[in-house]
Amino acid sequence: MSDINYCSSISKDPKALIQTWFTIPFLGALVITIFYDFHNLREGDYITFMQSWGVSYAFWSLISNGHNIIIYWIDKRWTWLDHPVQRMSIGILAIFTYTPIVSLIIIYCFVEFVLDVRFSKVVENQSIFGMLLVPMVITVVIALWGHGRGFFLEWRQAAIDVERLKNENLKSKFETLKTQVNPHFLFNSLNALTSLVYADQGKAVDFIQKLSQVYRYVLDHQNDEVVPLQTEVDFLKSFVYLNTIRFGDNFVVEYINMENFDSNESVPPVTLQMLIENCIKHNEISKKNQLKISIERNNGFVSIENNINPIQKAKQDSSGLGLSNIISRYEMLSDQKVEVAPSANVFKVTVPILTLES
Repeated sequence: MSDINYCSSISKDPKALIQTWFTIPFLGALVITIFYDFHNLREGDYITFMQSWGVSYAFWSLISNGHNIIIYWIDKRWTWLDHPVQRMSIGILAIFTYTPIVSLIIIYCFVEFVLDVRFSKVVENQSIFGMLLVPMVITVVIALWGHGRGFFLEWRQAAIDVERLKNENLKSKFETLKTQVNPHFLFNSLNALTSLVYADQGKAVDFIQKLSQVYRYVLDHQNDEVVPLQTEVDFLKSFVYLNTIRFGDNFVVEYINMENFDSNESVPPVTLQMLIENCIKHNEISKKNQLKISIERNNGFVSIENNINPIQKAKQDSSGLGLSNIISRYEMLSDQKVEVAPSANVFKVTVPILTLES
């Protein structure tokens, strides 16, 4: 069992709790007692044998599990990867403080209450250092093994996380391109452009320019982790314009506090566009069912909210990866979470605005 998840694991698994505090110490103490005090067992001195076993059990259970608990709480505050020096120093100090105190308590209780001998008399014949020598030697061995094991586990987990993030990043880039440069979007855009060429040539020129800006943005920023929020919103407006031409008055987008951006406000590229694309995918857009979308910037977040006009076709066309892709990218970039708040009539997604500090 990893020291890192020691407390959480035993709290969720009663069997692990029994094994950690009772079964393993019971068997371990029995083996040690047989090894050192087998002569008492052979001579029929069962009382002395059981007393030795009890002391061994107390040492094993309290010191070993105490060390695990100490390591667990230290790891929550200082990790090997982020604070290696503090982790090592505080871990050693805590364990070498805990061990002699607990050892003295065990020895004192054994001498006073089991052997019925005054502890002060024992101290006169044997120094406290001599009493603690064996427990401290064992502690050094266990501590070296435990710290080394903890460092290795965190290092291995870090390597696994790096590989996972690489895969997530590749998946993110693929999903971004797949979502943006897809045949359906291009086909619908060309259909709208065909109608515009005959109806309004000036608007057709604007449409072509906006379409070019959309694809240029995707190509320019597909490898970027974040882009300025101003740049993302400018791209988003081009994308919204294309869909406004396509759907007419049936598609309405309202911008709330989406101007005067700070230079350090950023978001992962095409995040807002993917959320608008999700609104279009999952809702019917017609004269009878107008799609209304509001995009609001407030207190370091951008929220996109739409009314719900569900269609069965959305389940067939949608891969279901767009929103999870956005959530995964934020997990890679920040501790701030994407909030998804569906209800009966509206669907709302709130994404954090990333800054240089975050």
